Amino acid sequence: MGGVGLPAHGSRPRHRLVERYVGLRAVAVDEGSHGRPHDRFAPGLPPPARTMRPGRGAGTRCRDAGRRRGGGRKCRRLDQNPAQDRNSVFDWSWQRGPGRGGGAMEALRSGDPRRVGGHRLLGRLGAGGMGLVYLGRSPGGMLVAVKVVHPHLVEDPDFRARFRREVGAARAVSGAFTAPVVDADPEAALPWLATAYLPGVPLDQAVPLPVPAVLALGAGLAEALVSIHRAGVVHRDLKPSNVILGPDGPRVIDFGIAHAADAAVVTRAGSTVGSPGFIAPEQARGAPAGPAADVFSLGAVLVFAATGAGPYGQGPPHVLIYRAVHERPRLDGVTDPALRAVAEACLDPDPGRRPSPDELLRRLAPHVPASTGLHGVDWLPAPLGERIAQAGTDIPEPPPTGIGAVAAPGRRRFLVVGGAAAAVALGTGGVAALVRVLGGPDAEPAARTPAASPAASAAPPPMRDGKVLWKRPSGDEYLVSSPVVAGGAVFVGSEKGNLLAFDAETGRPRWTYRAARRIVTGPAAASGLVYALSQDGVLHAVDARTGRLRWRRTVGGTQADPIVADGLVYCGGDAVNALDAAGGSVRWRGSGAARTPAAAGGTVYVPGEKKLVAYDASTGRARWSYRSPGGVQDTAAAGGLVCFADFQGERVHAVDARTGRRRWTFDIGETATSRPVITDRLVYAADYGGKVSALDPATGTMRWQVQLEGQIQDNPVVAGGTLYVPSGIYSGGGVYALDAATGRKVWRFQAGEGVESSPAVAGGIVYTGCKDGYLYALDARGGSGTATG
Repeated sequence: MGGVGLPAHGSRPRHRLVERYVGLRAVAVDEGSHGRPHDRFAPGLPPPARTMRPGRGAGTRCRDAGRRRGGGRKCRRLDQNPAQDRNSVFDWSWQRGPGRGGGAMEALRSGDPRRVGGHRLLGRLGAGGMGLVYLGRSPGGMLVAVKVVHPHLVEDPDFRARFRREVGAARAVSGAFTAPVVDADPEAALPWLATAYLPGVPLDQAVPLPVPAVLALGAGLAEALVSIHRAGVVHRDLKPSNVILGPDGPRVIDFGIAHAADAAVVTRAGSTVGSPGFIAPEQARGAPAGPAADVFSLGAVLVFAATGAGPYGQGPPHVLIYRAVHERPRLDGVTDPALRAVAEACLDPDPGRRPSPDELLRRLAPHVPASTGLHGVDWLPAPLGERIAQAGTDIPEPPPTGIGAVAAPGRRRFLVVGGAAAAVALGTGGVAALVRVLGGPDAEPAARTPAASPAASAAPPPMRDGKVLWKRPSGDEYLVSSPVVAGGAVFVGSEKGNLLAFDAETGRPRWTYRAARRIVTGPAAASGLVYALSQDGVLHAVDARTGRLRWRRTVGGTQADPIVADGLVYCGGDAVNALDAAGGSVRWRGSGAARTPAAAGGTVYVPGEKKLVAYDASTGRARWSYRSPGGVQDTAAAGGLVCFADFQGERVHAVDARTGRRRWTFDIGETATSRPVITDRLVYAADYGGKVSALDPATGTMRWQVQLEGQIQDNPVVAGGTLYVPSGIYSGGGVYALDAATGRKVWRFQAGEGVESSPAVAGGIVYTGCKDGYLYALDARGGSGTATG
C-alpha cells in the first residue's frame, strides 16, 4: 500500500494482538446498516454481531450494544459485552414505529410528556436501548430530536455522572460537517438530550456517486473527523447511514458509540464496537479504537459511496467481522487511481500506517469545487440534488392518531435527526444522533432469487394468516432468546436477564428467575431442570417447576446455546464444557473456542475456530476433526450427517458423522446465518437474504428453494411435516410455516416488531418471542384469513 503519498497516522502502536477467532466471542456491535446496501443489520449480527448467530452472538439485543441497524433499525445484536450491563451503553439506537418500514412518526401516547425542557413534543420517532426519542420544537421553533432516558437507567448511581460527561464531550464537537447538540439536562428526573433535526438524504440511499463527488465528499468527511478528534472524541461508528447529504453539505451524525478519548476507558477482552463492514481490524478484534479507526471507516465509506458496496461485501455482522480480521478489503470496483490511492491508505490494516484526517483533508481538498465548496448540492448529481432540496422543504407534523402517513404519494421523503455525543467510559455505546427516513419501506438486502422449482412455481393455495392463540408480556422491552417447551411450560430468556416460565397452554406466568446478566442464547430443558446461559458466561440450572436455582457454573462463553443429552449438558464458549446435568460438576472439557455443539449417537460435534471436532460424549476423547478454512458456524447432527455453514458465508458443508469425511457441499449463493435442519428426507438451509433451500441428504442436490420476505437470522424448526422459519429481524418480523416436502407457504404470522429467535413447537402450538417484549403462541395449523408476502 505504499506510494500513495500519505504519511502515517502516528507511530505504530505497541499492543498485544489477540488472534482469537472472531465470531466465537461476545461482541457488542451495531449490526448497522451495512454489509449490504442499506436497509439498514446487517442483521447481524450481530449480530451479530441477535444475534454469533448474528445477534447472539449479538448483537447486536443487535441490542449487542445496541440494536441499531442503520437508518433507524436496531441492531441485534451481535452480542453485547457480557460484563457491561450495569455500566453499559449510551445507546440511542432506536427502532422504528409499527408497520413495515416504520416510515412515519407515531402519535404521542397517553403516558408521554407533552414538553421536555421547554421543547414541545410533536410525536414519537422511536425507542432504543437508552430511552424514547421524540420529535419536538424548541421554544424558538427549531425542530429537534428529544431523547429521554429510560427510568431504570437512572437507578445506576454512576449514570448521571457519565451522562453529564458525555454530553459535555458532545457539545465540544463543532465544525462545518458535524451536527450539533442543542440542549440537555443531565440533572432532570429523567435526563434528556436534544439534537438538531436535519433534512437530507442518507448516503446509503444515494449511491453510487460519481468519482468527483466521492473525492469531494471525502474532503468533507475528513474535515468532520478533524473537528471530532480535536474535541477528544473518537466516533467509532462512521458508516454510510451516519453521513447525511443535506442542502448545506454533508454532515457526520450519530455518534452512537462515539467515545470520549480522555475518559477513563475500561475495555474487556473480546468486545467489539462499531458497524461490521466498516470497522477497522483492530475494532473487530476487540482492541481499543483510536482516531485511526475512524480513518479506516472513512475509507470504507468512500468505497461504498463509489461502488454501492463496502470493502468487505455483504453479509450478517459475524461474517463481516470475520472478513475484517482475516481478509483484505475488496477494492476491485474502485478504478479511479486517485480514489483508489486514498482508499488503500485509509484501509491499511496497520493503524499506525494510516493517514491522519488533517493529511487526508490536504490531499482531498483540491477535489472540492472552488466556486461553491460543499455547501449546496451543485457538487452532486442533479437528480440527487433535487431529492435533497425537496427534503429540506418537507417539515413533518404530528399525525392525529396512530402512525401518520407522512410521505406524499409517488416519492420518498428523507428526514434526518442529527446529533453528536460521546460514549460512556466503557467504550460500548454513545449518546446517538438519529437517522430517520420517513415515508417508504426499508431497503432490504438484495437477495438473489433463484429460478422457481416446479414445486415453487405451481399455483399453490393462498397462504393463510397465522392464528394467535395467546400472547403474554414478558415485563421486558425485549425477548432475546429462543423459547423451549418442556413439562407443560414454555421457557424464554429476556434482555434484563430474566428466565421466564409460562403455562404452555394458557400463557399464564408461572415464575421468573433473575440472572445477573441478560440471557441471549436459547435455554435447554431436561429432567425437570432448565439450563440458561447469561451474558456473564454463567450457566444456570433452574428447577423447571419452581424457578429456584439448583446450581450454576461459569463456563466462560456467551455465544453458544446449551444442549442436553444422556445426562450431560454441553455448553460452548472458550471451550466446550461437558457438565453433569444434575449437579453441574465438570465431566470433561475440550480445547479451543466453541460455538453451539450438536450431540447424536454418543458423539458430540463441536464447531471450533476453523475445524469441526467430534468428541466421545462420555470421555471427551477427540475422534476426528474436519478442517474448514472458512470457519464453522453452529452445527446440526442427525441421520449419520453433520451439517454446518461456514463463516465465509455462502457454503453449507455435510460431513460423515462417523468418519469426519466430507459428503458434499452446497453453495447457497447468499450468506448463511442459521444452523441447518436435518431430517431423513431433506436438509434445510436458510440464508440471511430470506431464502430457504431444501437439499437431498445423500448428495446435496437442491430439491426446492423459496424466497421469503425479510431476513432470516436464526434457526428454522421442523415439526409434523411443517418447516417453521423465523423471518424479519426488524419491524414486521414473524414466522413462516412452509410445507416441509414442497416449500409451499402455508401460513405466515407477522408481529409488529422483529423476530430474532427460533420458534419452538409442541402440542400443535408454535411459540415465538418478539422484540416487542411479548411471547406469542400460534396455532400450528394457521388461521383462515389470506396473508400476503
